[in-house]
Amino acid sequence: MNKATLLFLILSTTTLLKSQSNKEKIADKYFANLEYLPASKMYEELAKSKHAKIKYYVRAGESNLNIGNYSKAQKYYENAYANTGMSDKDFYNYYQVLKYNSNYNKASEVFSKISNDQYKLIRSNINRKNFAIEELKKDSGNYSLKRLTINSEENDFCSYLLNNQMYFLSSRRNTSFVGRKYGWDNSYYLDVYMGDIEGTDVKKCQVVKEGLKTKAHEGPICFTDDGNIQFITRDNLVNNKLKKSSENQVNLKILVRKKENNNWGAWFEFPFNSNEYSCGHPAVSGDGNTLYFVSDMPGSFGLTDIWVSHYKNNNWSKPENLGKSVNSEGREMFPHLFNNEVLFYSSDGKVGLGGLDIFYTMPTGNDYFEAQNLGYPINSQFDDFGFLAKTTTQGYFASNRGETKDDIYSFESINPIIGGSINLVVKDNITKKYIPNTKIVLIAENSKSIYKGVTDDKGEIRFNVLDDKGYKIAANKDGYKEGIEIIKGGGLKVLINSKKEVFIESMIFGLIGSISDAENALPIDGVKVTITDGFNQTQPLTFTTDKEGGFKHTYKDKKIGDELSYVIKLEKEGYLTKIQPVDMVIKKDGYIVLNDYLNNKMCKMKLGTDIGKAVDLKPIYFDLDKSTVRMDAKLELDKIVQLLKQNPEIVIELSSHTDCRGTATRNLALSDRRAKASAGYIISKGISQSRIYGKGYGESKLINDCKCENMINIPCSEEQHAQNRRTEFKITKIKP
Repeated sequence: MNKATLLFLILSTTTLLKSQSNKEKIADKYFANLEYLPASKMYEELAKSKHAKIKYYVRAGESNLNIGNYSKAQKYYENAYANTGMSDKDFYNYYQVLKYNSNYNKASEVFSKISNDQYKLIRSNINRKNFAIEELKKDSGNYSLKRLTINSEENDFCSYLLNNQMYFLSSRRNTSFVGRKYGWDNSYYLDVYMGDIEGTDVKKCQVVKEGLKTKAHEGPICFTDDGNIQFITRDNLVNNKLKKSSENQVNLKILVRKKENNNWGAWFEFPFNSNEYSCGHPAVSGDGNTLYFVSDMPGSFGLTDIWVSHYKNNNWSKPENLGKSVNSEGREMFPHLFNNEVLFYSSDGKVGLGGLDIFYTMPTGNDYFEAQNLGYPINSQFDDFGFLAKTTTQGYFASNRGETKDDIYSFESINPIIGGSINLVVKDNITKKYIPNTKIVLIAENSKSIYKGVTDDKGEIRFNVLDDKGYKIAANKDGYKEGIEIIKGGGLKVLINSKKEVFIESMIFGLIGSISDAENALPIDGVKVTITDGFNQTQPLTFTTDKEGGFKHTYKDKKIGDELSYVIKLEKEGYLTKIQPVDMVIKKDGYIVLNDYLNNKMCKMKLGTDIGKAVDLKPIYFDLDKSTVRMDAKLELDKIVQLLKQNPEIVIELSSHTDCRGTATRNLALSDRRAKASAGYIISKGISQSRIYGKGYGESKLINDCKCENMINIPCSEEQHAQNRRTEFKITKIKP
């Protein structure tokens, strides 16, 4: 190869690369300005070059996606997918394109390439439903659709009904501003049109000019029920010029105007508009006090989310995001409010058939139901949006299905397409009286609490439900047992917009106990039981046990969680009087069994009775070879002190016994010292020394055959020896 030829090739290559570089810059500018139609053509040309970059393929794909050429978009994404270098956003766009083209298996594969920390809400939706195509098509026979005759060859969508007239948006050619076009897809700018509803169709369409004609996009539009307040979306126009953000984007704003003497006043801005983000697609409640809208303001989960603001005290409240049950990382758009409660909107981030699908949700207390897909044929593999419900079985929506651009369709359904409201009334199951201020919890099939509320003064409450879902209704009221009502999926049709009764049973709170003989465990009748409240000692409760030794008390003013602190006194002639403190907490309805908290055994007042059995006396221990009263022993001896104070007529012997191990002389001396030390402690607590004396018996009164003296050594376990090591408190005298 000669030098001249080599120089020619170098110059030619340099020229080609320079030409390619210039074309790329122009394409990038179109792309940055959202002029996707010219951008798509230039990136397609660049993709055919010998030195094509991944960037050319993905931007050719994204540009075609944005102008609705899904087959061509898939072609370029396939070329990029065969190589490396696609970003998570590119994978996500390719995933959307595949859904538009009904290639759901490939869409799942592509989505799996996205990093796990991206699009978490969409990933969760996919994992739960796995596209669920068959499920979304199962009710297709419920609908009949009709393409309206008002549609043009351009885009027609977002209908709104007022006074038997339909307002809608259209990019059909008009005479204003010489039919200006915008670069996104080379369509004409959107204007608001209006037509008369005649039967199932709309006729006599004309552009609405009064205050709704600018050189930018107009709509969507909505009104209050009386038609006196109007909300509209408009490009950010300032002094009739488009104003851009710091990132060189033209954002959307919501404008509002009111009728004054049957004439429209000036437009004013929704206070949360911004040059830096969009607010648009308004949907207002009938009274004008609740506004749903679309925005990408800070705090959004995805590209655009649904937000809500409330008009209070002549001001709009700070917008609140409707949360993850409604929004995703994708696009949530075109909200429509039906009956001031049911919110329809479109999303490409929820599980659907492709592109934008139409969903609906309803408030459940402070949250919203998980969005429900309306299914096929309302939804398709293409963009379905701009939904308007006229009734629960009739309405309109827009779609770019078929060979046309966006068109408006009417629909009729055999069955209601949405859930509804249940009016619940809570009653006493015995008296049948209404129970006000009852707490109501609505629990979904997944055990998630989706609504909480309280019945009114008439025992009634109203809340929303979805017809094809199963629920558990829990009713709670102080003094009543929880009432549970199960409603199976599909069983709500007869209840929607009607009244459902829930009966709850009054709780019973009380005390129950029984008294028995400590010696033979037989019931004791005629025992006087006095229960003194530690918090209110002036009104003690008094009972007398029946022939079964029992007594019972029912409360009128107690509830779960209440703390009870009592001093309980047991008295009967011929028996030792007992006084015991008891502390309890009411943990459930029913009767508290006092026997679980106190010693219910009474000892007869007779000579030889061991009063330790009356107070559940535990073994009294001493340190090895010592007779000093230990702290744990003092706690047990205090029980004897109390019983002696309660029964001043008795005199007792405190006897200490040992097992056979060790010498008899040593055991006798040690036990005697311990008995006298224990008696001395009781005397120190205010008991007269004439009423108690201590005596040690050593090993002379074994209560089993564990002997080990005088050449006799019977093998015994440690437990058997322990039975002989005991302290007894026997009555030796009863004073008259």
